[in-house]
Amino acid sequence: MLAFYQAIQSIHNPSIDAFFILLSFLGSEQTYILLITVLFWNVDKRFGFRLAVVFLTSMAYNGFLKDLFHTPRPIGQPCIRSIYLSSAPGNSFPSGHSQGAATFYLYVWHHWGRQKLWLIIGIFMILGIGFSRLYLGVHWPGDILGGYLFGAIMVFGFQRLDETLFKLPISLSSKLLISVTLPLLFLLVYHTTAGWQMVGFVIGFTSGYFLEDAFLDYRERTRFAPSLFKTLVGLTLLGLWLWLCSPLTQHYTWVYLPVLTIGGLWTSFGAPYMFRRFGWEGPLE
Repeated sequence: MLAFYQAIQSIHNPSIDAFFILLSFLGSEQTYILLITVLFWNVDKRFGFRLAVVFLTSMAYNGFLKDLFHTPRPIGQPCIRSIYLSSAPGNSFPSGHSQGAATFYLYVWHHWGRQKLWLIIGIFMILGIGFSRLYLGVHWPGDILGGYLFGAIMVFGFQRLDETLFKLPISLSSKLLISVTLPLLFLLVYHTTAGWQMVGFVIGFTSGYFLEDAFLDYRERTRFAPSLFKTLVGLTLLGLWLWLCSPLTQHYTWVYLPVLTIGGLWTSFGAPYMFRRFGWEGPLE
């Protein structure tokens, strides 16, 4: 195993380090949530919602698996050079970056599989992000393969569930109740900082989507310039909210729950409502 690491880390310099750090950053949860937000606001809100559900569920499951297996990282092992340690908190198996990449891009393939560009991008990102975690010395090879496996299981399982779950005639009140209770139950076994953050955003985002679907029916498709403008405004206001709340979240972990709940509500309902009020919405179809 150490010989394997020596082989892939034998050639390194600041430029190569920067490339793989960037690739690893592009595989972070924050990047995926940003991409999902852009899709939701500008391309296809229903697909964006389903992508958010499967991705966030996969990441929550990843946190549970890490605590279950409790595998130490290769950081500190002799002959292994580990950098970008801020991206590697907690346990090692399975790799969250690999599982996230497999979940996100496999589900995108399922929706846009006929477009070769997405196939090429997806293969590059899945393999590249996994390899970056090895080059950076923060995961074992088994962590990467495990992340790929669990990500694929989540996607194919969700596809089967999606065929029936979202077609059931469920009342709005029941949808909102499920949006709140299921994530809160998850906190019983995953009450870490990441758990509070994930649960808060899931509650807000899913509740907001059901409210938007019932009362707003936002039209997401606009030309490039209006899409860019409303996305920058929406993300700026969301970032401002998180920044204003950061003094509290730094001292009280549980505060992430209401803060991210509001952030999720803003993403799926508040921002689309603002876009409509200011005339930044797509045209009637």
